Amino acid sequence: MPTLNLGIVAHVDAGKTTLTERLLYETGVTTHLGRVDHGDTTTDSDVIERRRGITIRSAVVTFTVRSIDAVDVKVNLIDTPGHSDFVAEVERALAVLDGAVLVVSAVEGVQPQTRVLIRILERLRIPFVIFANKIDRVGATYADTMAAVRGALAGDAIALTEPVDLGSRECTVSRRRGAAFLDELVERLADVDDQLLSRYVDGERPLTETEALGALARLTAHGTVHPVYFGSALSGIGVADVIDALSRYLPARTASSAAPLHASVFKIECDSTGQTAAYARLHAGTLTARDQVVYHHRNRTGTVVEREGRVTSVSTFTHGTITETVPAQAGDIATIVGLSDIEIGDQLGAWDDALGGRHFPPPGLESVVVADNPGDRRALFAALQQLSEQDPLIDARLDGVDQELTVSLYGEVQKEVIAARLAGEFGIAAEFLPTRTVHIERVTRVGHALKVIGTPGNRDLATVGLRIEPGPIGSGVTYGREVELGGLLLSFHTAIEETVQSSLGSGLYGWRVTDCIVTLTDSGYWAPLSTAGDFRRLTATVLHEALRSAGTTVCAPVSEFEVELPADSITPVLQKLHAVGATPQPPQLHLTRCRITGVLPTSQVHAFEQRVPGLTHGEGSFFSWPVGYEPVHGPPPVR
Repeated sequence: MPTLNLGIVAHVDAGKTTLTERLLYETGVTTHLGRVDHGDTTTDSDVIERRRGITIRSAVVTFTVRSIDAVDVKVNLIDTPGHSDFVAEVERALAVLDGAVLVVSAVEGVQPQTRVLIRILERLRIPFVIFANKIDRVGATYADTMAAVRGALAGDAIALTEPVDLGSRECTVSRRRGAAFLDELVERLADVDDQLLSRYVDGERPLTETEALGALARLTAHGTVHPVYFGSALSGIGVADVIDALSRYLPARTASSAAPLHASVFKIECDSTGQTAAYARLHAGTLTARDQVVYHHRNRTGTVVEREGRVTSVSTFTHGTITETVPAQAGDIATIVGLSDIEIGDQLGAWDDALGGRHFPPPGLESVVVADNPGDRRALFAALQQLSEQDPLIDARLDGVDQELTVSLYGEVQKEVIAARLAGEFGIAAEFLPTRTVHIERVTRVGHALKVIGTPGNRDLATVGLRIEPGPIGSGVTYGREVELGGLLLSFHTAIEETVQSSLGSGLYGWRVTDCIVTLTDSGYWAPLSTAGDFRRLTATVLHEALRSAGTTVCAPVSEFEVELPADSITPVLQKLHAVGATPQPPQLHLTRCRITGVLPTSQVHAFEQRVPGLTHGEGSFFSWPVGYEPVHGPPPVR
C-alpha cells in the first residue's frame, strides 16, 4: 500500500490540532471530536499539553484515504508543535515527511512562525498544500489571505475553493470552476513551468481543466505551486477537500522494501521502567525483531560514529494510535525497542548527510536547575539526562567548578514544561534559576602554532602544528590535514582530532568556539616511545596558542521578531525595542494596525514579550524565533 508521511504545521493557535482532530473524525479513526479547549484531543495526550492547550511533542496517528485511482493510501500523520520554544521538535519531524498541510488563519493571516515554516519546507523541497482556517470567524478574509500567502512563498499559490458568506456561522465553501478560474490557473502555472508557458504563448490547443489540474498536481509535487483550500476545522467546513487533496496533490511513496535498510530516528520515548522506544521513518528496506543492525550517530563534535545492536521489538502504526508488532516496511513509521543507546537524529543503515542536517540554530539560553530537596540532586540529574535522551538539545550537563546542573533552553515556556515533567513523571520538585545567555566564540583571523619534539618548552614526545581560521557561518568545526595520513599511527591522528574537537568547547573567553577550520600542518613522533597521551596534551597546548594568535569574537544569540499592534502604539513600542537593543525595520502600516519586524537579543525576548500588552492596550501580539548569533558590542562576556 502506498504510504504518505504527512505533517500538519502551523503558527501556534492557527488551528493545527483542531484540523488533525477533524481529519481523524472524518476518516473514521475516532468517533468523538476532541477539542483543544476541552483538553481531550487524540494527539495531545500529555497532561501538560492538555492543560496548556498547546502541542509540545510530536505525535503519530494513522488513517487511510482513497486516491483518485481508487487505491488506498496509508497516511501517517505527524502532529508537530506550533510554539517557537519547541522548534527542535518540529525540525526532527520535518526530516521524515513526504508532504505537509500548512494551516493558516484566515483571520490573522500569515504569521511569523508561518513564514519560518514555509522557508524550511521550501528549503527541504517538501510539497505542501495550504488550509486557510477559521473562515467562519469575524474578520476572516479571502483576498487578503491569498495575497499574504503568495507574498510569503518562493513559488505561487492557487485557491481551489472559495468561501461563501465569509465571517459568519452560515459560511460554506464552493469549488472554483469555470472559464475565469481556468484562465487564472493556466496563467499561474505557465509562470512557473516553461513547457506550459510555451504552449500558452504559442496559442496551441488550450488546456482543459482536467489537464490544468494534472499539471497543478505535478508542480505541487515538485514544491513549485501550492493549492489553497478555505474552511473551518472546528465546524468541518472544507475539510473533505483537504482529505481529497492528500492523495491528489501530495506524493505517496511506494519505496523498495528489498533495498538495504535506511531509517531515521525522530523521536525517543521512555516508559516507566526506563525502556527506550525509538520512532523511526523507514526510507528503504525492512526491519524485523531480532535483526542485527548498524546505526550511525553524529556526536556533539560533528563526527559520525557507527554503532551496532540487536532489535528486540518492532511495531508499526496501523490505525489511529494503534500499533501492531509486525515487520516495518519502507515508508512505515516504526517504534523500535532494543537499541538502548540510540538517540534522536540517528540513522539505521547508511548515513545520509541530507537527513542529518540542522535547520534551526541550537538553544541560545540556559538555566541552572536546583532540587528543592538537596537529597534529590542525584535523582534530578538522572531525570534530566533521561529528558535529554528525548530532546538532545536540552543538553543536561554538570557545568563549571561547582558542577551546577544546567540545561539548554529556547525560552521560558520550555522551562515551565521541563519543571512540570520533572514533578509529574519523576516526582522531583525543582527550581530553575534565572535564565542566562549562552554565547559562542568565532575565530577572528588565521592563527598558527607549532611545537617540535626536543625543542624548549615541549616535554611531550610529539610534534604538532595547527592552523585555525574562520569558517562559513553555521558550519561548526571542520578538521582537516595537510600531512600524510601514514606519517603517524592512526591512534595518534585520532588523539589529535578528538582533542581539537573537545578543546574548542572552551575558547579564549570560556565559550564554545565554532564556525572554524582547524588544519593539522605538521606532525611527528619518536618511535617507539611516543604515546597517544603525548599527542593529546600537546594538541591542547598548540591549539590554545593558535587560538590566541587568531583571536576570537564573542557572539550572542539573536532572534527575529514580529509585533502586530494598533497604529497608535508605534512610538512606545519602538522606544522599548531600542531600549532592549533591538534593530527594528520600518513599521508596515495597514489602516489602523501595523507590523514591526526586526532582530533583538534572545536574552531580551521574554522581558519584551511581557511588556507588549501594556504597551499596546492589550491589543498587540508578539512572536519570535531564533536565527543565529551576532557579535557582542562592548566588553566581551566571560564564562
